[in-house]
Amino acid sequence: MVINSEFNRLKIQKNKKHKVAGLGEVLWDFFPEGKKLGGAPANFAAHAQQLGAESFIISSIGQDVLGKKTKKCLEAYDIDTSGLQVNKDFPTGKVKLTLDQSGNAQYAIAENTAWDHITLEPIHQKIAQKLDALCFGTLAQRNNISQNSIEQIINHTSKNCLKVFDVNFRKNHYDRRTVKKNLDLANVLKVNEEEFHTIGSLFSHSGNHQNRLDSLIHQFDLRLCILTLGQKGSVMASKEQYNVCTSSSTIDVKSTVGAGDAFTAAAVMGWLDQKPLEQINQEASDLAAFVCSHLEAVPKINF
Repeated sequence: MVINSEFNRLKIQKNKKHKVAGLGEVLWDFFPEGKKLGGAPANFAAHAQQLGAESFIISSIGQDVLGKKTKKCLEAYDIDTSGLQVNKDFPTGKVKLTLDQSGNAQYAIAENTAWDHITLEPIHQKIAQKLDALCFGTLAQRNNISQNSIEQIINHTSKNCLKVFDVNFRKNHYDRRTVKKNLDLANVLKVNEEEFHTIGSLFSHSGNHQNRLDSLIHQFDLRLCILTLGQKGSVMASKEQYNVCTSSSTIDVKSTVGAGDAFTAAAVMGWLDQKPLEQINQEASDLAAFVCSHLEAVPKINF
């Protein structure tokens, strides 16, 4: 895919301050060369903020050195941290990452961390009620405490809010019941190719991409389905439209960490700005490719 460093196609309407939030895990990714702030909800919020949103994070950190550093880093992205809890009993989340020669990551996720113990607070309800979009996944629901809180927070959003289920499967941290519950709560689904096949198996969907996406849209009354295919491109489908964006060339992939979150953020912002589906898909693909060319999950975009 050709990267346009100026992002000429990415027409940011910064006069429209859409309110969006990442809900779930916030953690530190420990690479061999050092640590970086991560977690899909945090990455989503940071990318959306760069794209002109007013971003919030709803999560939990430990009362430790990493927790203090987390809050500072999130605030450096201008993310609203009023929904970020500080837990005295559990540490800030950590993940050990290793990258293969293609830049794909393997994860060793620390258990029983602060984001496993998100508890509902009045501030979370207030944030949820004013959101235009909320992004959540399965990983932060591996513990019943966070799972119950996440469900309640989603239920406090408005009817018009985009509720984006970015499944973000991690080994042994999901099951069919959780996936179905989240699909019932969501009105937007975002998956990569492996996750798409897993969901197809869970719900006995068959056929080509379009048929299976159509099945998901109608079974769960989804407004939008997003399927990313790595360097093969991406697919977006709604009840009325179907669009395929194909890669035109290869890129120098340094890391794929954060690329999917960038894609989700650009897709959400494009949808909220009521852009054509073809344009949304292309802009999201461009941003994801840009992220893949960096080691950071949220590299700074120079518009």
